[in-house]
Amino acid sequence: MAESLFFNSKQRLWVGEALEIAESLAEDYFQVNLGNLGQFPYDLQTLANLQSQEKTRRALAQVCKYEWSKRTPPLKRGTKEFYRICLQDDKILDTVRTETSSLSLLKSLLLYIVTHELIHVVRFSMAPQRFFLRPEEKRAEEKDVHRMTYELLKSFADPQVGLWAERYRPWWGKCGLEAEPSVLDKFCHRA
Repeated sequence: MAESLFFNSKQRLWVGEALEIAESLAEDYFQVNLGNLGQFPYDLQTLANLQSQEKTRRALAQVCKYEWSKRTPPLKRGTKEFYRICLQDDKILDTVRTETSSLSLLKSLLLYIVTHELIHVVRFSMAPQRFFLRPEEKRAEEKDVHRMTYELLKSFADPQVGLWAERYRPWWGKCGLEAEPSVLDKFCHRA
């Protein structure tokens, strides 16, 4: 049977569950209300709903940033920002098949990825300049976000989540050019 490029309906439900859990964890960690779309404007899409510029071959997921100018009376201009978490279904499914030989750990990997990307969204929303960093600064940002992801998920009761958190823990010191190419590199956020 051919392997699907897209999440099936059950796996899309897991994405929704992962987002709910990640939002709760991030709200507690950062002491914010992610329901405040004025401060944290974002959404999450899977591969079937991504535009061509939102797809990547290099990552399991990425955060895309959109900006637009809005004219408000009296002739004031304001820039609005919006972030989209773009899950790359095919890369995520391939990673689970490659690293575990089955899809049994997909649900827990989705929680890790969604939590990781949501942390980026919160950090970018709070300090938009973080999105446009030089390569060495991006490596530091990625290292910090992996550490925070670990901190958020380390107390999570599911041992499978703990497996992914531990699997990506060594990456804290390896993000960037000095790291050996591996599946870990697929987590680097892309601007």
